[in-house]
This record gives sequence, C-alpha cells and structure tokens, in this order.
Amino acid sequence: MRVIEKKMTKQALAGLAVVAVGAFGYVQIFTKGVDRLPERVCSGAVDRNIAAIVLPGTMTAHERGRRVDGIGENFLFSCNVKTRSQDSILSGDGTIHDVSADEWREEVEADADASKLEVDFQGVRAVSYASQALIYVPCTPTGKKPEEAGQDYGSIVESRTIGDTAVTGDELRQEVTDFAYELLKYNYRIQGCQEARTLPSRLPRFA
Repeated sequence: MRVIEKKMTKQALAGLAVVAVGAFGYVQIFTKGVDRLPERVCSGAVDRNIAAIVLPGTMTAHERGRRVDGIGENFLFSCNVKTRSQDSILSGDGTIHDVSADEWREEVEADADASKLEVDFQGVRAVSYASQALIYVPCTPTGKKPEEAGQDYGSIVESRTIGDTAVTGDELRQEVTDFAYELLKYNYRIQGCQEARTLPSRLPRFA
C-alpha cells in the first residue's frame, strides 16, 4: 500500500508541476504582450510599465510614437500603446499653443465634471478626470523672438484610455496622469522651450 501511495503522490506532484508550468506559459504567452515592448515606448518618451499597469493582459501589443515638426502650433508628438486582442488603448498627444495657464484652465474647466482633480506644482498644472488627464507648462517655442512672443505659450499634453482597462478608480487616474506627464517632459525637451526650466521628476500623488 505504501508503494502505491508513494506512486500516487509522485503522480500528483508531477501533475501539479505540469499545471504550474502550463499556467506560467499561458501567462507569458497570452497576457504579457505589453511587457515585451521596449522599456520606454514611443521613441523613449514614456515608461512601458505605466501601459502595463493600465492595459489588460494580452498576447500582443503595439506602440507608436509620431512626431510632426514645426514651430508653435505646428508641432505635434503623440504616443499610442494598443493591445491587439482586447483593442484597449492608452494614448497621449503633445502640442504647443498660444495660451496662458489661466486661459488653458478656463478652457479645460468648461467641460469639467464631478470627477475632476487638480495639481499645481512648480509651474506645472494638471487636471485629471476618471480616465483622462490634461497638463500644461509655460513654453515659448524655439524660433519665437521675444518681440514676437507677446502672448503666452504653453506646452500641452492630453492623455486618455479607450476600451477596457486593467485598473480603475484612483489607480487608473494616477497612471493616466503619469503617462501624460512623462510625455510632457519628453515633449518639453524636444520642443526646445525657451524657458528651459527643470521639470520635477514627477507630480504629487492625487491620493
């Protein structure tokens, strides 16, 4: 009987090992698509881990950074991370506009709802909604002479999610805002803003 029991125990352990290996393989193949993207997506603009937290597990994922060069409002840099099977997207767009911080805030608040939260930190203003974030920092574009820059300019980023997400609530809000801020820092550097300020490494947490 003991021999039979030992054989059954070994078979059970072997079965568990197969199940564990199978589960590990499933996770690696079918849920780690985003983790196989570059460490910093969109030409190095944004930390991949943010997208990995926000987007559902998927077998394949794609990232794309798009840059349109130009002075002032002709500049655009966008970042898009998409899971193919779930069709979930985390994206952001950065531009320069001739708008002051107060004017920008008035425009943003025109569509405000109960989910709105704000952060104003070292000259950077961020407004967050449930799955959308908008960030502003003063930025006079390269090529604008002082006498030509009578109005205020700002580097602006908007990020959002489309489709299902792996997290919700405050965690989603924070990650979408962090995504936008990483994109803002990248844009600020490549736009060559004349203010040339040192941006904080990250914004204060919402919670």
